[in-house]
Amino acid sequence: MKHIPDIRALLRHMNKASDFMRWLRKEGDSLVASAELLGGRKWAARARAVVEAAKAGNDLAARRGELHELNRLLRLEFTTDIKSVEARRFAAIHPDDPRADIARRCAEALGRGVRALEALHLAGIVGIREAA
Repeated sequence: MKHIPDIRALLRHMNKASDFMRWLRKEGDSLVASAELLGGRKWAARARAVVEAAKAGNDLAARRGELHELNRLLRLEFTTDIKSVEARRFAAIHPDDPRADIARRCAEALGRGVRALEALHLAGIVGIREAA
């Protein structure tokens, strides 16, 4: 027997995904700056590609892998290896630096968005896009 998703939960996830896409279009520069702060130019380029896809109204489901990795970066998962670029960049940031607070807010928004996109994917919704 196939599982039928709860329509209310599905709508909630769709609304969260839509909010996330609007956030990416509006606050994408903050995400790019945070990715650069915590990971460097290569991470900034990945974030910029995701933001540009959102601004163009492209399917964000196709960017799930990149979003997941950016989420890991902003959640500081790459700092466990103290010799990594990410660990060194994180260690250089003063906790009172306003960019640290921006990165934290980006991590929260990215986490919500990634969870919503993943829930939609699990429900069988394969294309997630919104008109720009």
